[in-house]
Parts: sequence; C-alpha cells; structure tokens
Amino acid sequence: MTTHTKALSLFASFVLLCSSAVRAEPVLSLDEAIRLATQNQPLLQSYDQASAASREAAIAASQLPDPRLKVGVVNLPITGNDTARFNRDDMTMSTVGVMQEMVPAAKREAAFHAGEAAAEQYQTEKSVTARSIQRDVALAWLDVYEAQRRSELYQRISQEMVAERKVMLSRISSGAVSSTEVLKLDAELSMSNDKKLTAILAERKARATLSRWIGSAAQRPMANELPVFSINTSPESSATEIEHHPLLQNAEQMEAVAQSEADQAKAEHELNWSWEVMYGRRRSDLSDMVTFQVAVDLPWDRANRQDKRAAEKLILVEKARQLTEDRRRELNAELESAEADADTAKAREEEHQQRLIPAAESRLSVTQAGYEAGKGNLSEVWDARRALLEVEMEHWVIMTDMQRAAVKLGYLLNNTNLYSWSQP
Repeated sequence: MTTHTKALSLFASFVLLCSSAVRAEPVLSLDEAIRLATQNQPLLQSYDQASAASREAAIAASQLPDPRLKVGVVNLPITGNDTARFNRDDMTMSTVGVMQEMVPAAKREAAFHAGEAAAEQYQTEKSVTARSIQRDVALAWLDVYEAQRRSELYQRISQEMVAERKVMLSRISSGAVSSTEVLKLDAELSMSNDKKLTAILAERKARATLSRWIGSAAQRPMANELPVFSINTSPESSATEIEHHPLLQNAEQMEAVAQSEADQAKAEHELNWSWEVMYGRRRSDLSDMVTFQVAVDLPWDRANRQDKRAAEKLILVEKARQLTEDRRRELNAELESAEADADTAKAREEEHQQRLIPAAESRLSVTQAGYEAGKGNLSEVWDARRALLEVEMEHWVIMTDMQRAAVKLGYLLNNTNLYSWSQP
C-alpha cells in the first residue's frame, strides 16, 4: 500500500469516526429524564386548563341572571264578534316589559367560593400528579439502569465461559479435562445467556414505562454513573413533612370543596325573588297601562327539599374528612415501607463492601496463585472469576435499590433536593 493510499485510508477512518460521533445519541441522565417528563406535559397542562375553566365559571355564578324581555298580547278576544280583533275590547292591549330575577348575594357568593375551591383543587391535583410523575420517571430510569448493568455483566460472564470452554476443549485430548466438565460448562453458559435475555427484556419494559412520560428519548443510552442520593429522616421531621405532602394537601382541598358545596346548599335557604315592569298599549281612545309585579319563591316543603340537600352536603364533608385521614395513614405506611427498604439496602451494601466482595476477591487471588504454583486447576480460577462478577452484579442491584428507596423517601418527605443528584 502506497503512502498516498494509507493517507486516504486514515482520512476515511477519521471521517467515519467523526460522523459516528455526530450521529451518536447523547446519554440520558436522570435529571434530564425528569425535566423532559415535566416540561410541556399535556397531563399537567390539562389541570391548568380545568382550573382556569372553574375560575371562569365561578365569576359567572357570582353574577345576577340576565334580565328577560317580555312581549305579548293581553286579553285578546277569541269568541264572539270581536274574535282576534285588537281594537274592539277595552281590556285588549299589546305589552312589552322586562323581568329581573334577584338571587340573594349570599347564594351568589357561595357559588363563587365553590368554583374557586374547585379551581384550587385542580392545582393541588396537578402538584400530586407532578410529584408522582417525577417519582415514576426516577424509578423507571433506575430500572433501565439496573437491567442494563445486569445485561452487561451477564455478557462478561458469558464471554468468560466461552474463553474457558475453548481452553477446556484443547485439553480434552490430553485427559486433563473430561467431556462431563465441558457439558456442565455448556449448561452454565446457557443459563447465563438466558439470564442475559431476561435482563434485556426487563430493560425493554422499563424503557417502555419511561417512554410513557418522555417519548422516544427513553430509547437513548443511559449514563454510566449511578446517581447517588441520600436522605436523613427523623420521626419529628417525617411527621411534619407528611402533613405537607401534595397528596394530603389535595385531600384537604377536597374537604374545602365539600365544605363550600355545603355552604352553597345552606345558602339555598335564602329566598329568590324577581321584579317585573310591563307597559301595555291599548286602542287610541283608551289610556295605556303600566304594571309592576314582584314574585317570591315559596319553599313550602323545606324539610324535604332544601334541608335534605344541606344534610347531603354535610355528610359528604364528613366523607372527605375520612378520606383525608385515610390518605394520611397511607402515606405513613408508605414511609415505613420505604424506610425499611432503605435500611435493608444499606445493611446489605455494607455486608457486600466489608465481607462478600473482599472474600470473592481473595478467593480469586488464592486460586490464581495456586494455579500459577501448579497446585490448582484452571477451572477453579474461572469459577472464582465468575463468582466475583456475580457478587459485583448483586452489589449493583443493591446500590440501585438504595437509590430507589431514596427516591421514595424524597417523594414522601417533600425533599426539595430530591432530584439534585450527585455523582459518586
């Protein structure tokens, strides 16, 4: 190959490498996944629209009804010689008037507050949904990360087995290795490949869950570093933060909505009334007429109508209070469960760091030294290497479980730094 040809080959390789780097998708960090899930999120935007609609309805409910224009004919004869004649009977006249229904201010104010309470509830529901999305996205991202790591480690184990198998096949003829040992290794290799396929399936499912919130970005490669987040809890701070959780605040706002509806039902005891002015024109030789009327509602069966409606709304207020207490218990139960997960994961991580990983590393060192000294066989070294990889894999699972527990604790305890992750 000439120098010119070599230069062209190197230049082509460089262009190919650069174009690959340009085409390569950027890694998806946890921070970015959460940002993508919460920005321009149609579900969250729908709560803003519903809230705005409730506020508009509240303003409308606080106004008096539109007046009514009335036009008609009064006392038109329909029998006798004057049938359908407008200018024969003294009592016949054409009328035009206006009527206005007067809804008491207490009723209109109660309707306004009910609409405002509903609008505020949509906002608290938005906070609940946003917090849940952040938690679900973080957990899905960690699921993808764990499955990806498991798949990589199973791939390494399989490669180790393939390399060992080649060595074993070369030693069968000398009698140093039996066919049974090769078949045993083949079975272990198949099991490792099966576990790798299971990890790949778990990754695909986790990415599908993630795509619910961030679309095609869920298919991007994950960051290699595992975000580390720790949170310290105490019974006093936990109890305080639970009371400020969006889920509980939403339940309390539902109480407020129920109470505003009860107030609105109570305001129904206020009587509506209306007034009407009518101008009547008769034939030219008779005087025109003006009529003024006032009408008042007559709640003659209040005990079975207005009172029952008010009683219904008061029962619903009590129902909302019970649901609030249920939400409080639910959050406390989730907190205990998350704390248990965090404590267990921390204890397991310490056990791996202090005993299991050093023991697996020591076993590998001892078997390698024995093999080099001619006091052991190669299969023992391979077994020790695979055992160390499996311990490392389990350690990554534990580390991911620790971050899952931290995500759940942050979700429950309203930690403002929940998604301010630091790299180890």
